[in-house]
Amino acid sequence: MKIVVLQGSPNSKGSTNILVENFIKGSREKGHVVTRFDVSKMNIKPCLGCVTCGYEGPCVQKDDNEVIKKALLSSDMLVLATPPFIIRKCLLN
Repeated sequence: MKIVVLQGSPNSKGSTNILVENFIKGSREKGHVVTRFDVSKMNIKPCLGCVTCGYEGPCVQKDDNEVIKKALLSSDMLVLATPPFIIRKCLLN
């Protein structure tokens, strides 16, 4: 199985990173192929809604989103790893 992990925490020593590393280790031990993206360290711009991509073509912004999109389209599973402080902030708003 091809797995893509989007890790959103900027803290490389935090609990989210520890969970992601253990998930990846266990997945690889079972024979899965895992691709990890540390999205907080990537150049990802928000969608402009211009629809130039036609929802399936390349984005006009030329950021790291194209690399992630390519990996996602060829994967069997997506894992979203979000730090707890992000969830808390969303719930409080």
